[in-house]
Amino acid sequence: MATFSKKIHNFNFSFLTPTLRRFIFWNVFIFLIIIIFFNSVLISITRYVMNTTIDNRLRYEIGKIVSTLDIQDSTISLISFSELAEPDFKTITKTPYFLQLYNLSGDILISSDNLQNYKKIPIDTVTDYSNYSFGYITVGDDKLRVGYFPLYNSGGRKVAIVQLATFETELQEMMDQIIHFNLIILPAIIIIILIASFLIGKKSLYPINKIIETAKQISAKSLTSRIEYPAHPNDELGRLRDTLNGLFDRIESYVNQLSQFTDHASHQLMNPLTAMKTELEYILKKSRSTEEYRYSLEQLLNQTDHMVKIVKTLLLLSKQDKKSEESKSIFNLSKFIKTNIPAKINSHSIKLNIQGNIYSKGDSDKFAMVIENLVDNAVKYSPNNKEVNVTLRQNGDNIELIVADNGIGINNLDKKRIFDRFYRSGDSEKIGIKGYGLGLSLVKTILDEMEAEIKVENNEPSGSKFIIVLKAIKFE
Repeated sequence: MATFSKKIHNFNFSFLTPTLRRFIFWNVFIFLIIIIFFNSVLISITRYVMNTTIDNRLRYEIGKIVSTLDIQDSTISLISFSELAEPDFKTITKTPYFLQLYNLSGDILISSDNLQNYKKIPIDTVTDYSNYSFGYITVGDDKLRVGYFPLYNSGGRKVAIVQLATFETELQEMMDQIIHFNLIILPAIIIIILIASFLIGKKSLYPINKIIETAKQISAKSLTSRIEYPAHPNDELGRLRDTLNGLFDRIESYVNQLSQFTDHASHQLMNPLTAMKTELEYILKKSRSTEEYRYSLEQLLNQTDHMVKIVKTLLLLSKQDKKSEESKSIFNLSKFIKTNIPAKINSHSIKLNIQGNIYSKGDSDKFAMVIENLVDNAVKYSPNNKEVNVTLRQNGDNIELIVADNGIGINNLDKKRIFDRFYRSGDSEKIGIKGYGLGLSLVKTILDEMEAEIKVENNEPSGSKFIIVLKAIKFE
């Protein structure tokens, strides 16, 4: 017996998940509320119909009794005793009538014979009855339905009250039957609701479980798979499917970006490291002259600068998806550009067209990297002796910074991807222009932090034009 109890205790009800249990509980609860409500309505309607039926009977009998009365001033006499000679007035039958006719002082003038074998029924001399009125009186263990009717003499003065009462037997029996029926059928209804709720719950949760199982397979097997479940996009299951598929799309994109980022970062760092290793092996292979050592150290310094620039860029790019605090610093953009852009780089002249006293909000050190990358690119992709134009102007509430070159230009396909990490156009690879594919991605990251916009257009008659739009700072 103990072993059996232990087995029952350890029985796994895993098929009844918390969600399914809540669904069954609320289903049963709501259905019970509905059953109680409808039974209350049924009882109220039954009580109303039965009371109306009894009241109509009392009204009919009172009318017959009044027709047998002769009222003269304050004197009331019976014209005919035939009505009171009926069995329901003589004895206590299943549906007896207890008659009491009393004056306004409370004196009983006429009463039915069956009251001699029954308890005393109280009379009401307080209420001012003006027409038929009905109510309840409890006498001992019996509940009586009572009707009242006032009697008036020929002068229109109220002289007496007719009180006619009868048992509420039929009503009580009907109420007992309803209650008895509910007590018998309620357990069966609860069991049916439990079973139906379980089946409906399992059926309703089946699509969700199917989506969950599909999602598990996707995460275990391949991120390229997606949930295929037939449902309208506006349906809850359709929205769940599309939401999860959208999540898988983003995860796959992040994973691919991370993989590409790791591969490209490793590749970019390997180039200077390999060059440094080769240079070190060269100078250590045998003794060298001072000039050779100096040249090798200069090469190592150049490669170290490349590595520092790559690592610094990668660190900034790694924060691209993190929420950065908005810089509250304000700097003089006009003065900043004039100070940080030389008049000539290599064989290219830099023409500045700078409007004075323009201020911007942001990190000036980071913005220096934006200017450096854009101007370096403009110089790198322009033929020798070609001019690079840098323009700063305020246009209403916005600031426009334009870096324009007269180089090879950017085709429309490359314009869509030039701000991607490690992306390099095919044209630059063909003409042997070196680069890491990180500069413009870094520019985009810094400008996003500054809530600025950057776009690229063709520069007529040749070359490219990068346009940065920032919010102007107003001093009042």
